[in-house]
Amino acid sequence: MKENRQEVIHRRAVQGMVVLVVLTVMLAAFTQFTGGGARYAPEGAPVATAELLFEDGERGLVTVDSAVTGARLIEYGENEGVFVRAIMRTVARQRRMRGMGRETPVQLSRFEGGALWLIDPASGVNMYLNAFGPDNLAAFSEIMERQEQSLRAEAEGVAS
Repeated sequence: MKENRQEVIHRRAVQGMVVLVVLTVMLAAFTQFTGGGARYAPEGAPVATAELLFEDGERGLVTVDSAVTGARLIEYGENEGVFVRAIMRTVARQRRMRGMGRETPVQLSRFEGGALWLIDPASGVNMYLNAFGPDNLAAFSEIMERQEQSLRAEAEGVAS
């Protein structure tokens, strides 16, 4: 004997789906009108800026060099510098999508109040690094400190 089954969509389920769609549209409209989805950029002039060149090398080696002095600022092995590596690859991907290479340095800029931004003038990527937490911020703060040390060492070498 063949069983005649008919699938039924319950009225409450349909009502729930309609409410979900209406709420989604309302949230999208609210976000659009209040600027919640706006892309933010740093305000004012930076207190300090490091011009950096990143390179993803063989066997997982990632290097960060100063574009100004040419000094190697930091080098991460295969399982080190995970956050720096992720940010570097994000910038590299954005550049690849636009047909650009690594020639233009990335700017690591510290602003008044301690805000640290990674700004890529080539691709237009701006990342507010403080938003990623203190441990990840410390990784880029260390790079900034090493850049400042490199500039001081070069200035002392020239002055001597």
